[in-house]
Amino acid sequence: MLTLKCGNWILEGKSSSAVATYIRVKQLDLIFDLGRCPMRFIGTNHVFISHFHLDHYFGLPIYISQRWLAGMPPGNVYVPSSGFKQIKQILDRISALDTGRSWGYQINPVAAGDSIPFRQNLIAHILPGNHSVPAVSYLICEVRNKLKPEYRHLSGKELVALKDSDVEITNEVQLPLVAYLGDTRGIAIDAHPLLRKCKLLICECTFLTPEHRERAKRTKHLHIDMLPKLLEQLESEHIVLNHFSRRYTPEFIREEVYKRLPTSEHPRVHLFI
Repeated sequence: MLTLKCGNWILEGKSSSAVATYIRVKQLDLIFDLGRCPMRFIGTNHVFISHFHLDHYFGLPIYISQRWLAGMPPGNVYVPSSGFKQIKQILDRISALDTGRSWGYQINPVAAGDSIPFRQNLIAHILPGNHSVPAVSYLICEVRNKLKPEYRHLSGKELVALKDSDVEITNEVQLPLVAYLGDTRGIAIDAHPLLRKCKLLICECTFLTPEHRERAKRTKHLHIDMLPKLLEQLESEHIVLNHFSRRYTPEFIREEVYKRLPTSEHPRVHLFI
């Protein structure tokens, strides 16, 4: 299993095209995709599936069954709505085969445009995907209440008095934390007004060489040629590239990525390999 530190973020997991992708952000108690399920991930309470290729959801039965066996509450699993019924049928059949009864689980269908509160102060915005099967991307934001400007000069006692009088003294604001694109041919920067400002972007970069440009287009994956323009539009402190093709060795990936990207981008680009 890989561990990658990006500022205050620690990413754990693995991502290899057509093999398995599963990435945990432990600080946020969430996993993006679950192509396999390491036992250390069982206690993580929120799973966001981007699409239904096996290498991105095959670990779900293990995640669900192990929580059930341990007597833990069901985790919250979010999946593209287009495959919601099918994945429930698959899980129910595996459960019946495994135990003769239902494991008990929580699967939530999501679609582009949805906003899903999860945990006390986090919200997941569902963004459109662009892949060979129906897919979504995710933007995770922290929700805070911020004092309205017109009340900032007041004392604490005065603010308490206003609250006691049912005056709304705060506005809800959202701080964009992490965006996960999943497998995609690309994403419009205006897919969400906060996407540009996310602190951490996890972005696939399956193909690197000129001879794979057409394959990237056909299978709807990102090619490294597409990255410079995307990165120009993002203010993210950290860009994590993942899901590289098995055709490439780690050494080749490092060499090609940093050779092909502008030098100015190198400090914020990290490789999940």
